[in-house]
Formats: sequence, structure tokens, C-alpha cells
Amino acid sequence: MDIIQNSGRVAPSGLDSVLAEVAGLIKYRKLEVPALSEHALRLVPLAGRPNADVRLLTRLVQSDKAIESRVLRVAQFAAYQPSVPIDSLGEAISWLGAGEVADIAFTAAVQGLLFDAVRGAGRADDGWRASIAAAIWAREIGAVSRRRNPLTYLCALLHDAGAQTARLSCLAISRNLGVRLSPEEEELFVREHEPRYRDALVRRWALPQAVVDCMQGWAEWEPAGGHDDDVAVVHLAHHLAEIVSSQGPEFAREALSGNDALDVLNISPDRFTALLERTPWVMGQVGAY
Repeated sequence: MDIIQNSGRVAPSGLDSVLAEVAGLIKYRKLEVPALSEHALRLVPLAGRPNADVRLLTRLVQSDKAIESRVLRVAQFAAYQPSVPIDSLGEAISWLGAGEVADIAFTAAVQGLLFDAVRGAGRADDGWRASIAAAIWAREIGAVSRRRNPLTYLCALLHDAGAQTARLSCLAISRNLGVRLSPEEEELFVREHEPRYRDALVRRWALPQAVVDCMQGWAEWEPAGGHDDDVAVVHLAHHLAEIVSSQGPEFAREALSGNDALDVLNISPDRFTALLERTPWVMGQVGAY
């Protein structure tokens, strides 16, 4: 860490100051994460379910105009190719299905809660786009492998939420302290504190066990109880989102062709090729957000 010499005294670096602030929050049990609204929490059981209660979904979405606006914007996006313009929530549900609209609405709630406050902070924006890309890739992987379930999208959307929450907290604390951290210092903070923020999210958001298992196990293939397939899907989706967006599908083919997740999910080379051919469609969906 850098230190600053001033009149013979050693001043703490910006990272030291941020870490000291977080240590105090942890010590006095004041480390907090944003709370999901009641409406967002009630969207979780509806997410991804084709037979979701349409009246309840409509009521929840329309009760938050910001979420309703985001849902319509995504539904209207050209990548979905609606046969007629979508001008209302009812038309969006008819075209996309209740489960997908619930996914979009929950995504909008999380986006508004965790990311809009720091929009323009490049790494935070990049992390959010990567999370959406992983969620959309997870749908595609689930379809190809026949492992898709109603929570597939949410598992991937939130798999890295602990790291993103840690990053946003780091940005907020450093801003309040009037210090600026380098990208390397920010990443050091995230790596050190991601587990604490992840566990705090799990407790406060009361997330389904499949989502929790994916948050805890996607990176290192840790045991995931009864949700091993979900973890495999999210593991592969994360790496596809990361590699395809930065280096393209052909590089992803080479980098991931030996990934154990392909075998676990019974994705043959031909199926993997077909999956990668979906790249323009997936990136189009990411652009809708």
C-alpha cells in the first residue's frame, strides 16, 4: 500500500483509511447492505415461472413506476422482435410470458437499488452488465442442457452480488472519506470483503437456497447441496459473459472447450457451437438494460 510522508509522520493510504472504516463497521455490527423493497421480495417467487399469478405480477410491477418503465423498455427492445409494438404491461406479459416479465422486473428492482446510485463509476457499471449477461447466458445454457428451471436466471443474476455490493460500498466509503482508490486497491478490497457482503445479502434478502448455493459455490465448484446443476450452469454462464464480451465467441470456444461444466451439463461440442452462435442475440438482450 502507498504511504504518504508528511512532516516526518506516516499518514495512512486511502485504502488503509477505507479498510479501517469497514473494520469499525464490522466490529460494531453496523455493516449494512441495501434492503430490497417489499415489492421486489414478492417478485422472487414469481420469477421465471410461466404460470406465475398474472394479477399479482401486474399489481407489483405497476406499484413502482420506475420498474414498470424499465420492464416496458426491455420488452420493447428490438432483439425481442415483437410482432406488434408493446405499449402496456399486459402486452408485455402476453408476448414474453409472466415468468420472464417477473425476471425483468426483479432485475430492474436490483438495478435501481444497487447500481443507479453510482452510475458512471466504470467498474460498477461493468459488473452490473456482466451480471445481466450471465443471467441471459444461463437461460441459454439451461435450454441447451435441459437443466433450466424457474430460478436459473436469478441464480446467475445474483451469483456475484456479494462482490458488486462490496465494490459499491468501497466506492461510497472512499467518496465519504474524500480518498481515491486505484483499480487495484478497489479489487483488493472486494476480494477481501466479498464473503461478508454476500452473507449479509443472503440474510437480509431471504434468497431461495438455489440462489444462495450458486452465490457460494459457482467460482470454486464447492459442494452445492441439491443444486449442483444450477451451480454448473452459473459457473459456465459467468465465464461466457466474461470472455465473450471482452474477447469474442471464438476465443470463448477455445478457452472453455475443456471446462468440466460442459461435461456435467452434457453439452457436446456441437451444442456448445450452437450456444456460442447465440452471442448476437444474448448481447442484444444485455443492451436492452
